[in-house]
Amino acid sequence: MKKNQIAVVSLGDCRRPFYATREHIAKEETEKLIAGLKKYYDVYAPAVVFSIDEALAAADEIRRRLITQVVIHIPIWVTPNLALRVAAATPYPVVVFGNTRKDSSSTVALLATSGLLSQVGKPAVRVIGDIGEPAVAKKVRDMLDAVAVAEGLKRSSYGMIGGRSIGIGTTVADPTQWQNLFGTEFDHCDQYEIVWRAEALEPARVKKHLDWVKEHFTVRYDDEKKLELQVRSYLALKDIAKEHCYNFMGVKCQPDMSDHFVLQCLGVSLLNNSLDADGEKEPIPTSCECDCDGALTMRILSLCAGGAPSCLVDIRYFSGEEKEFILANCGSMAPYFADPKDPVHALEETHLLPHVFGEAGGAATQVVARAGKITCARMIRRDGRYLLACFEGETYEQDREELRKTNYSYPTQFIRADIDYEQFFETMNANHLHTVYGSYKDVLKHFCEITGIGYLCYNK
Repeated sequence: MKKNQIAVVSLGDCRRPFYATREHIAKEETEKLIAGLKKYYDVYAPAVVFSIDEALAAADEIRRRLITQVVIHIPIWVTPNLALRVAAATPYPVVVFGNTRKDSSSTVALLATSGLLSQVGKPAVRVIGDIGEPAVAKKVRDMLDAVAVAEGLKRSSYGMIGGRSIGIGTTVADPTQWQNLFGTEFDHCDQYEIVWRAEALEPARVKKHLDWVKEHFTVRYDDEKKLELQVRSYLALKDIAKEHCYNFMGVKCQPDMSDHFVLQCLGVSLLNNSLDADGEKEPIPTSCECDCDGALTMRILSLCAGGAPSCLVDIRYFSGEEKEFILANCGSMAPYFADPKDPVHALEETHLLPHVFGEAGGAATQVVARAGKITCARMIRRDGRYLLACFEGETYEQDREELRKTNYSYPTQFIRADIDYEQFFETMNANHLHTVYGSYKDVLKHFCEITGIGYLCYNK
């Protein structure tokens, strides 16, 4: 996985002779910070900044490198106003990092520097301590990763394939609102593009992907013509995404495609996955039922997780007494969720079964998600204003027969979570929820602060 590039700028003291007497502390702390952050990022660290001109030069170079994640390092006493020029290198909040050494004067300089940034309205997160301590590193990473999510979303383009499905009003969105809040491009094309592209594909390409599906999935669906049409639909969607530069999408499917062409479950599932017949690939977060806010949430979660697959699921069952959720949807979950550590085994654990709806036919993609820490989230609106609702929990595994209690052919996640279930019931303005492996509620909180939207965490 490619590391994001960040900038770590260490400030100096305009009184160079005095700085020289304590330079050994500054070097020790700078080396420690850079080494700690290199575990997670590609670190650009310019020379120590001692003057306004040097601060401007460092900021210019950060912009030239298109770096948006910036750490201003306060190793000892520094000249506070240097931070203003460095912080201006990014439109996003910066991290101001210091240490607790009694011989460094870092604390006093950090307060002076952060106070100056706050006075002028430049958002900054203050972190003090040893970067080698997990809790300290997490504070830094949560902020830097939130910046990466905001910038990634700003550079994203959404493709709405079709329109509102089966009357679900919470799936529609206002393109202008997205562009205003997130800078995200919002485009539309008709589902007929899938139909004509699917018919025009090269037979050899179709055969390659169909053979791959039959070899790697557990196929318990016997209509090969419909399965081929699902593969053709996937390749058509993949081509649409590439040609239109879509980073994430929504596909209507019901009832047009599901009744008159073929169910789109397999195609959406593969778009969300990190592997297909052509090899490893970047997942394209794609919602079914053309859920725009759902796809937006999936894109955000995927960016939080460094590009890992995210998914859309229906909130089928939840219980405050049992502290659990059963999340299952007709078919958009990536095979990845069956085994995140082994993508080939994950395909084997994905069963293609006869679907329970859709007159046109097509296989359902049955998955039982692998156990692990998970973040659940949803972009919702209250009176037209966005807020992001989320919680962290853990998936646990059940036998496939347990799926018969909800829907046997659906991909499913069983989740335990210690949350306020009554609050969830009263405030969750959607039937869809979205998940990604990992713990990201704090990253999401910073993301909401950056974009100016509301934040609601259900964890107790």
